[in-house]
Amino acid sequence: MSGIFAMLRRGVMTATVGLVCAAAPVQAATLAQDVAKTVSGQPGSFAVYAAMSGQRPQVCLNCTDYINAASTMKLFVMDAAYDMFTRGTLQPQETIVVHNRFHSLVGTRSFSLEQKEDSYDPLYAQIGRPVTVSELVRVMIQYSSNLATNLMVERIGVPYIHAVMHAQHLKGVRFGRMIEDYDANDKGIRNEMTAKGLGMFMQKLDQGKIVGPAQSAAMIDILRGQTFNDMIPPGLPPGTPVAHKTGWVDGVRNDAGIVFLPDGRHYILVMLTKSLPDEAAGIRVLNGISRQVYGHFVASPAMGAPKGG
Repeated sequence: MSGIFAMLRRGVMTATVGLVCAAAPVQAATLAQDVAKTVSGQPGSFAVYAAMSGQRPQVCLNCTDYINAASTMKLFVMDAAYDMFTRGTLQPQETIVVHNRFHSLVGTRSFSLEQKEDSYDPLYAQIGRPVTVSELVRVMIQYSSNLATNLMVERIGVPYIHAVMHAQHLKGVRFGRMIEDYDANDKGIRNEMTAKGLGMFMQKLDQGKIVGPAQSAAMIDILRGQTFNDMIPPGLPPGTPVAHKTGWVDGVRNDAGIVFLPDGRHYILVMLTKSLPDEAAGIRVLNGISRQVYGHFVASPAMGAPKGG
């Protein structure tokens, strides 16, 4: 009889393990279906990537579609800057004299940024004065300063940014040009991202694989100081830590971040949009998606889904 009981016990354990393992794809399908239902019938286009840190995405809605990156492209300028810090070819305390005249990536013409289209006026008051690289990187990310971005791209160089992205095996992201370089834009040189591409970048950043562990941690710390918080954060309980970068242009509202759960786990959420006729309404949809994703992951078992892309 003891042998029979042992066999029964092993059978129950095997069945239980099978049910637990099967739960992850079922939960993933449920979240993916819920998000798809949320955007269904909404005007505009939505792309969403959602995954626990180090795991495959449970939502990958339109996640390989290339969309205007808007200011999420600034993540890759910061990435290249930290790569240069590590190599000693750029110092955080190095200064750059602030100016607002830049050479186009194509041809011989130059251009200036329109201050009214920028989100950080104080840097324009510093024109003609030196500002540290570390401060430029900070306001580029936390205040989405276009002027700081172009100053950093000019200092680093677009080819170097491309080289860093290539060395890190980043896919689904296209860094093309400075902000408001319309001559380059007319030549088809643009900043475009996929939700999956940004999601995989955030995965690597969260795992300490962008430049190095210390550099990744420093970049995450900057992202946690984000001042534009109208997309991912409203879907989270008040006070939930999130390290993220937003971006917007007409008809586009983007947000890519790492959300920190109370139990110490992290998840990645990227939401990209285009062709929004009503941007405020589009933001409300993104708030709802953020709420759905948080609710799902905070309640999901710690084992998560299998690792991978």
